[in-house]
Amino acid sequence: MDKELMELFDVSILRSKLEQFYTMLFYISKYTSIEKDEFVFDLQSTIKLLISSEVFTNREFPRRISNVYLSRHNRECPSYKVFFDSDRVVLDLKNGKYGYEIFREGMLQKAKALVFYGSFSFCLRKKGENVEAFDFEDVDIYGSFGSRGFINVDVNYVSVKSVEFHKGSEMALVKAKVSKKEFKTNEHTWLLYLVTRCICDKSFQPLDW
Repeated sequence: MDKELMELFDVSILRSKLEQFYTMLFYISKYTSIEKDEFVFDLQSTIKLLISSEVFTNREFPRRISNVYLSRHNRECPSYKVFFDSDRVVLDLKNGKYGYEIFREGMLQKAKALVFYGSFSFCLRKKGENVEAFDFEDVDIYGSFGSRGFINVDVNYVSVKSVEFHKGSEMALVKAKVSKKEFKTNEHTWLLYLVTRCICDKSFQPLDW
């Protein structure tokens, strides 16, 4: 694992903090000496590792973590569940300055923050040289999204389905759909609700925290 971690944190190679975070978790699951298929990490050691590895721009965010659970019955596809000290935790993207922007569907789409609802879970797997995080639960992207055209749509909450981090870059293939939180928070037509239940949007964009 030492070789992989040295490459992962090599400052001469462009990487996003998000890629480093999820790739590090994949390596931990793959190479840990603990034989159990399910276990809870030591909290203080976990927080210390996350802070010292600098995978978060916001150094206070790891201190909000209250528990980390790993299940790896399939060693090539481990699943994690991370618990927080509050039922709602917000992590600004790009250090809370500008978020991430991409022009699509006739308007500027802007991802501003990740919103966690008490905990969040995900699975990991390798796709060639890339690492993909998928099957997310209890986390949304907050921002300004939508479309301009025949029908104008404005959305604030998007549910992440999967993120494939492209090795050695800030770019990621993001699959997402309108979150259930959006319909609880903002007023929309029943047609939008039906359509977005079936449609999963794909975008290739820079993404980091």
